[in-house]
Amino acid sequence: MNKNLKRSIYTGIAALSFVAVAGTANATSASAKSYAKVTSNKALTTDATTRNVNVNGTNALYTKAGTLKGAKTVATKGTLSNLSTSKSSEKNWRAYRVATTNRGSVYYKIVSYDGNYRGWIYGGKSTTAFGGGVKAYNTTTDPSASTDTSSSSSASSYSTTSAQASQTTALTAAQKAATYKIANPGTTNDGTEVTYSYPAWTQYKKGRVITDSTPYKDATFKVTDETTRTREGDLWVKIEATDSANSKANGWIKYSGLTTATTTPTSTFDADTSVKIAYRDVSTGKTLSTTNTWTTSSTGTKEGNSAVNYTDAKGQTIGKFIYAEGAPSGYKINTTDNKDLASDGSNATVAPALSSAKFGSTLTVDVTPVASQTKVKFDVAGTTDTANSALSSSDFLYGFPALTASAQSDALPAGGATNGTFTVADYFGTNGKFTKALNSTSSSNSVQTIYRNSDIWDVNGNEVATTGLTGFFGQTDSSKSTASAPAHYFYVYNPTKTLAANASTLANGSAVTLVFDKYSTNTTPNALNSDLNANTDYVSK
Repeated sequence: MNKNLKRSIYTGIAALSFVAVAGTANATSASAKSYAKVTSNKALTTDATTRNVNVNGTNALYTKAGTLKGAKTVATKGTLSNLSTSKSSEKNWRAYRVATTNRGSVYYKIVSYDGNYRGWIYGGKSTTAFGGGVKAYNTTTDPSASTDTSSSSSASSYSTTSAQASQTTALTAAQKAATYKIANPGTTNDGTEVTYSYPAWTQYKKGRVITDSTPYKDATFKVTDETTRTREGDLWVKIEATDSANSKANGWIKYSGLTTATTTPTSTFDADTSVKIAYRDVSTGKTLSTTNTWTTSSTGTKEGNSAVNYTDAKGQTIGKFIYAEGAPSGYKINTTDNKDLASDGSNATVAPALSSAKFGSTLTVDVTPVASQTKVKFDVAGTTDTANSALSSSDFLYGFPALTASAQSDALPAGGATNGTFTVADYFGTNGKFTKALNSTSSSNSVQTIYRNSDIWDVNGNEVATTGLTGFFGQTDSSKSTASAPAHYFYVYNPTKTLAANASTLANGSAVTLVFDKYSTNTTPNALNSDLNANTDYVSK
């Protein structure tokens, strides 16, 4: 054999051997690669307004914790860096879950207010404060102080002008004292035509109070608060109707959306026939701007005379009138015996006393701030080692389950004191009031029970043997459907997982996360129970 050829053959074999060895070494190294594991994954239960955050571009956003196997990029660091400095509040973020890995890393699940981005981002090494690629963020900022030196800065000196539209400083004393109208009543959702529960896009899923201000084109308002949106820097004000009949329009609006009222609302107060009812916030000691007027239907009465034994056109004494009108929104009337307000108003805390009411006088009723009614959010349980994910109305065949108004009132924690709490299990546990109402055909118009006479599969695709599942039909499951037997998802409320996803006690007015198990079935859905007058007012928007 040619020596050179023989040498080349040996050299080739040696080279191949080296490649094989190197390949084996690399394969061993690759197979030895380890991934982090999640050791804790919980819903954040602190007040939602404390969980507004912003990204900073130092870490990317992933479909799961970035060091977990299979994590995919939702948004790069560059994308998040650009979003962090956006001038649109739609790019605000809310954190709603926190996970910890076996490496001690903390990840937060966040969602952008506009819904375009949702995923997990590295949050540092501690669950007590945001860190890493995410930081706490104030979506609104107190406006810089007004110089208050010139009447030209007062809205009373102009209507909606470029000066008013560009104002970012705090209102002057004259502007605060002015009375306003909505400049261009309508339906446009741009901050200037309708009112909002918060300045637009400054709290997650908190939107409009009214969707059409046309019915309030002649209504007049006073300003009760002000703030600027951090990203845009525009000035927003909270307005309250001067006439309680228009109070449904109370809310936040851009200051540029207002115009100064040219006339003062006509007062219906007649000192010879009327008594004014004012309200004092006992938590601050301040008298609210909201007032009501009781007017007798009798004739011949005079200012200073006793009004105790007279009635109005509805046959109401002053005490019954106080009961019928109730407290201003967000408050509860205090009582002398700490019991519910009597229908004749006799136990209301009033100064001076009801028994000394005189025509032309003002009675001041003590009220206490109360939290809004507890509402709920919907989650679906994940598979093993997979986090829960949000359920939207469109995931359900008939939208979010609707409940009768009476069921919502009876089965959900009432507002109560702003510093009060409720035990979650009492309402949302296995035998909780809400659990029973949600699964009852007498209060829930879309709840149904399916049985094993048709196929039922769990979330992992395994067939389920059951005597019956009570829940709510979802959209079509194409993976299980056949031409002869269409399949649907089926969501079953899970009290145990719900309690695990929430703190054992929550503050009054909190949003409770409901957790559902997802199944599939080829059972044919029944139609909605149209006999029930039900709604979804209890769902957190």
